[in-house]
Amino acid sequence: MKDFQYNFALLKKAREDKQISKLEMAHQLCLSVNQIDSIEENSFRYFPAESIKFAAVKKYALALHLDLDQVILHKKEDAVPINPAITVPILPLKEKRKITKGTYRNKANDIRKAWQDLLLRLLKN
Repeated sequence: MKDFQYNFALLKKAREDKQISKLEMAHQLCLSVNQIDSIEENSFRYFPAESIKFAAVKKYALALHLDLDQVILHKKEDAVPINPAITVPILPLKEKRKITKGTYRNKANDIRKAWQDLLLRLLKN
């Protein structure tokens, strides 16, 4: 996501063509007016990270019903290659084991019952 580029002029023009104010757009996208200005001026001033600005630009484009391919410009060198699918052999499923006497769950139940009995005896006295 290093130095992603987008068509900020298209975003501003589309918003103005639809006669939507910056404040209305900010409310609709849950952003500040400063962040809308930052998107339309192609600056990172009001965003803490590029990834957050990238998400905001995508929300902005989708709110204006624009095609993301027209708005976000991809560089070939930044594209991540897709790895081929890795096949993993399927192992046979193990049979479910029944809880036998002496397991941790049974021990926990025994301890719980002992505490309940102790509390009942103390409350009766």
